[in-house]
Amino acid sequence: MNFKIQVLCGFLILATACGKKEDKTQPVYKDITQAVYASGKIFPKDYYRLNISVPGYIREIFVKVGDTVKVGQPLFAMKSEVSNLNVATARNNLDLANINASENSAFMTAVKQDIALAREKMELDSVNYERLKSLAENNATTKVALDQARTQYMSSRQNHRKALANFNATRAKLKTEVKNAENLYKAQLSNSNDFTYYSSVTGRVYDIAGRQGEYYTPQQIIMELGRIDDYEVELSVDEADIHYLAKAQEVVFQTEAYPNLFLKGTITEVYPKISNANKSIKVLASIVLPPGINMYAGATLEANIINQRKKKALVVPRYYLSNDSLIVKKNGKGKKQKIKVELGIGNVEFVEVLGNLSLEDEVYKR
Repeated sequence: MNFKIQVLCGFLILATACGKKEDKTQPVYKDITQAVYASGKIFPKDYYRLNISVPGYIREIFVKVGDTVKVGQPLFAMKSEVSNLNVATARNNLDLANINASENSAFMTAVKQDIALAREKMELDSVNYERLKSLAENNATTKVALDQARTQYMSSRQNHRKALANFNATRAKLKTEVKNAENLYKAQLSNSNDFTYYSSVTGRVYDIAGRQGEYYTPQQIIMELGRIDDYEVELSVDEADIHYLAKAQEVVFQTEAYPNLFLKGTITEVYPKISNANKSIKVLASIVLPPGINMYAGATLEANIINQRKKKALVVPRYYLSNDSLIVKKNGKGKKQKIKVELGIGNVEFVEVLGNLSLEDEVYKR
């Protein structure tokens, strides 16, 4: 290699080394907000999905999607074969209960016969006891025989009383069964005659999955309803952030429907259960919608739950932090040194340093 080439190579190496800048910064005072990320969906308040209690066919639907409804307003009517069968079964049970409760039924006849037999036995033992008492007065029988007769009579009298009590209890039981069967029959008959579902909220019909004439089971959703212009947000928060959450915390929302609009609300409920499916917890929050902003049930949102705010916090970019340590040149002089620092609040960009660092210090990435 000749001299000119050697000089040129040396110059290029030196220029490359000199042009390489170290990644460094200095602490600054900055207002900082610490927040927890969450995602979820917006729903009207009192939102509920209405399904049926027994399987059957939709006989008629009285409302349309988007209609406003009041509490107690009929929504749809069902025709249920199961309901009709329940009515027939209830009617049969009522007829059987009336038969059993009649004075000439097998139940009543049996307990009456028990009374008659017990009375006959008691009367017979009474006559025998009186006879032996008369003989005992004339010393014509033994005391043992008299005591046995008396014991037998007392036992028969007690059995007669039990038979009477059983008769009264059986009669009362059968009458109660008649009343219960009547109530059940009336309830089933009422369901059969007017098997209609009513709104439990004053609001809007947001969806109707049911169609007239179609068959539905109790697991299927027929309608979705909720209030109008009053919403809440159902959020999902990672379990790692549970300890940052509390009621009344401020929440800032952003939705794809209005990407440049930031909406505000507060946490109203933190559910004390972690989902096994995604290791998150459920959080409910209010939301304030400006005039002219329309939301749709089930719209997705992203949220930041404000945990802390601090004015003029001494911060460094989180990028420079290695666990709880920083590489620093004190006052921008001397050698670099690795120091431990106490950290305060932080966000995805910056973290607060509470001590062992000043504005004059230089912080290095490596």
